[in-house]
Amino acid sequence: MLSKEKIASIEMFKGFGQEELEEVAELCEEVTFNDGDRILTEGQNADHFFILEDGSVDLRFELPYRKTSKEMTVTTIGPGECFGWSALVRPHKTTLSCYSTGKSRAIRMGRAELLNLCERNNHIGFVLMQKVATVIGDRLTKQQAVFIKEVGDSLQFKW
Repeated sequence: MLSKEKIASIEMFKGFGQEELEEVAELCEEVTFNDGDRILTEGQNADHFFILEDGSVDLRFELPYRKTSKEMTVTTIGPGECFGWSALVRPHKTTLSCYSTGKSRAIRMGRAELLNLCERNNHIGFVLMQKVATVIGDRLTKQQAVFIKEVGDSLQFKW
């Protein structure tokens, strides 16, 4: 469990009352990752929701029969940003793999406990899902830009 003061300083939890911050804090634990650690694997069950505190995490596509690399990075997230949002959205399968770049530290919350809290307290659920929807939209926009660039390169070079 983390302190409600620490939770209150995180953008994802802005807009929650004191009692709500306490409820969220009870679900939080800090975890540390080393450089290159795969935190989540694309296509696997998403059992945890994370908010990065320190360091950075690459969100990458996994390609069959090929070892992952920096070139497969869709985006890199930094402190204050979340990953593992698939834990909150059906079918609860990760859409990208997540790799720690350097040493990183994150807040981790279990899917079942967090969804249960959102169900019991609709205000927490509403605020959290609004913020998660914004993250999803931003990431979709970034993926579209990558796709458009690839299509443009393909047309330009007639691949």
